[in-house]
Amino acid sequence: MSDKLKLSKRTIKGHDIIDISGDISPDASKDIVKFVKKAVSGKDKDLYINLEGVKHMNSAALSVIVQMVRDLSSKKVNTFFMNVNEKIMTLVKVAGLHNFFKFVSDEAALLDKIEKMDKEANA
Repeated sequence: MSDKLKLSKRTIKGHDIIDISGDISPDASKDIVKFVKKAVSGKDKDLYINLEGVKHMNSAALSVIVQMVRDLSSKKVNTFFMNVNEKIMTLVKVAGLHNFFKFVSDEAALLDKIEKMDKEANA
């Protein structure tokens, strides 16, 4: 039995985070794309997708996510994934996409990254 997909958006220090929980099937990945398109404001910035609550994603869903990242990139939005479990990371590596995606290990690392960017911007 798969977990039902739940999506939410929050902002930390001006950076959008999309929290996803549940299994990501091909249909669910299309729901994610719709949600993200509505959530992204169109400004040049970074978007963080938190996969902490995701236990499973298949290769068909991964291909939809790849296309979403490409579309966002063409709009000058950098997409970062965080809290990616070992099973999903293995799928990403097997698909040869570990250099395509950008990762932040967890929220603490994200906050460190934001703090460093703020210091550089104010230097």
